[in-house]
Amino acid sequence: MTFLSTLAGQRQDIPPIWIMRQAGRYLPEYRQIRETADNFISFCLDSDKASEVTLQPIRRYGFDAAIIFSDILLIPYAMQRNVRFIPGTGPVLTRLDEKPKLYQPDEAEINTLFAPIKDAIIKTKTELKTYNTPLIGFSGAPWTLLTYMVEGGSSRDFANSRQLIFDNFLRCEEIIEMLVNQIVEFLTFQANSGVDILMLFDSWAGAVPAAYRTELIIKPHKSIIEKLRARNITHPIISFPKGLGEGLISYTEQLDINAIALDHMTDIGWAHAHIRPELTFQGNLDPLSVVAGGSQMFNAIDNLLEIMKDRPYIFNLGHGVVPHTPPEHVGQLVSYIRKNS
Repeated sequence: MTFLSTLAGQRQDIPPIWIMRQAGRYLPEYRQIRETADNFISFCLDSDKASEVTLQPIRRYGFDAAIIFSDILLIPYAMQRNVRFIPGTGPVLTRLDEKPKLYQPDEAEINTLFAPIKDAIIKTKTELKTYNTPLIGFSGAPWTLLTYMVEGGSSRDFANSRQLIFDNFLRCEEIIEMLVNQIVEFLTFQANSGVDILMLFDSWAGAVPAAYRTELIIKPHKSIIEKLRARNITHPIISFPKGLGEGLISYTEQLDINAIALDHMTDIGWAHAHIRPELTFQGNLDPLSVVAGGSQMFNAIDNLLEIMKDRPYIFNLGHGVVPHTPPEHVGQLVSYIRKNS
């Protein structure tokens, strides 16, 4: 599989391709199945539906990797934070106040609660054999999950989470450590269920004040990886610390990861010049260029491929594909890369 070879540090003439949120609302076949589920959590925990929507973009576009359909908020859900998704609002959780006791499910509870995810992985892997395509499992990272629990949902400025850093850093560290342990359990569960690759999403890493990046981003991520390796989980790891900017240098120097995913606000030329050359890069294409399509998208693709010509690279977006993306533009993206690399 060229995808796994690229994660092992081998440059490909034609980079492997997948896109974040490739199973999602931009696809009409996804929306058709989504309408049959009562709510988003039950949708994620329906093994037949989760497997089917995982496979939809593989059948349509022939991506070089699939990612199991799930959500980063399943860990707060397991921690009994009353996670629900409100149409037009997004995720809503019971806010984590100053010093409540956080529920921490054990391994047996995780295995029971997430049994449908294991079933979805098994079903998906069976069909992926036809395509010779690996499967990615994933989790949200500690800081990002903390923000959802402290804010009670999404946020523009993460004021409550940032205030917690300054008002009660020990409490902040305590929550992060609890989340590290839950993430390790969830990733171990997925690895043992059959995924081929693990990915860590720190979607709001950029909200952490620079002085606290080591304690809240680097050390927790490093701890997760070390704990997984101690359990003999040897899967390749992709990390996406979105918005970290110049902090990527220190991050990639200290973490034993196979690939770093770059958001579209990062200057990939700068990153290529400053980050160790053997490390695989992933992503960086602005999702809105795919909405535009045509020459704008093709020029952006050409720029990325030119910069990445001497480095192992996985083609992806700098964030998830947006819902109003024309599906045909995604098909054109895949065809263009495979014809012009």
